[in-house]
Amino acid sequence: MNTIFANYLKRIREGCTELLVPKASFEEKVPPHYPAFFNPLAKLNRDISIYLYKAFLIDKESSAEITFADALGGIGSRGLRVAVEIPRVSQIFINDINESAISISRETAALNSITEKCIFSTMDVCEFLISHNSNPTNKRFSIIDLDPFGSPAPFIDCILRSIQNEGLISITATDTAVLSGKYQKTCLRKYYGVSLNTVYSNETAIRLLLSSIALTAARLGISISPIFVHSNRHYLRVYIKVSFSKTLANKIFSNIGLIEHCFKCRNRKTITSLTSSNLCKICDSKTNIAGQLWIGNLYDKKLISLITQYLVEDRSEKGQLKQIQKIFTTCLDELDDIPYYFSIDEISSILKTTPMKLSHIIEKLSLSGFRASKTSLNPAGFKTNASIVDILSIINN
Repeated sequence: MNTIFANYLKRIREGCTELLVPKASFEEKVPPHYPAFFNPLAKLNRDISIYLYKAFLIDKESSAEITFADALGGIGSRGLRVAVEIPRVSQIFINDINESAISISRETAALNSITEKCIFSTMDVCEFLISHNSNPTNKRFSIIDLDPFGSPAPFIDCILRSIQNEGLISITATDTAVLSGKYQKTCLRKYYGVSLNTVYSNETAIRLLLSSIALTAARLGISISPIFVHSNRHYLRVYIKVSFSKTLANKIFSNIGLIEHCFKCRNRKTITSLTSSNLCKICDSKTNIAGQLWIGNLYDKKLISLITQYLVEDRSEKGQLKQIQKIFTTCLDELDDIPYYFSIDEISSILKTTPMKLSHIIEKLSLSGFRASKTSLNPAGFKTNASIVDILSIINN
């Protein structure tokens, strides 16, 4: 280890990749930013990314050059894992304005013998991204990974201008207080929609993020198709395939809508536009509106099915693998066209009873003719097209 930060670093292994990471990241409650930021708890999210990138590239022509951009790379944990674990990617660009982080990233690349595949830079995020659109000697990226500390809103336009047609963008948001209803004016300014603090606020947050990306993309003649979303702790992440098509971009608004929520009776429903009445049809109380937000599907079920096959063959650590398998398996059956969910604790609180098993609730709703499923966004959550009145009546019988 030749880096001047050797005394501050330790060597760990994630997946098949050796990483040099700050020791203090494992010793302090909040990972420090010196000499560079690294979050050990985000390993699950990095593992999920690797599976998604592998599956996404299956349909790419074998002769196509695949480039990957880690736009806010930090110590390069994401980009370097891609370089080691996804040989299909021919060139990896790792950028971070922190020169210390890039120095560590270079050292790690050498440790894994992948230096020849990696290009490092210390540029502003948008300067880095746009340089691969405006410079004739550069090409747009096949995959762009953006993992900012806080909001991704300032960078969305730059990402969309730097991605290839039929490319993949993966974007993180950690400003969950904004997206989950605490700062509604800030949310409206950054994401063009109003958030609400509800049981399903993490899904609302994801759909607000998707909507803001879709609206920005449409302005550029680009259509988006979510292939996967994930929520873990204070961390939201969306994976989106982009298509350069004004015709498809014109149709994107069919996937943008609103959620009407009643905090008194807990009913919720999707609406496509605001009306003069804002009273609950069930209890006649004033309702609240979340959105505008994405009301379309969240998952590419064909791609996720492919990932579940990978997981069966994987020999990684069992604990983490089991958690990842559960997430993807749940997504396969999830009713992702319903933009909200209920929770068993919420229902038991209303009924003042012991929570019923999730599987029993779903079975009862299904036998009564309603659509119902688990959700990957909350282990105690379920999705259904039944109203709150129907849910309570069915569970009580």
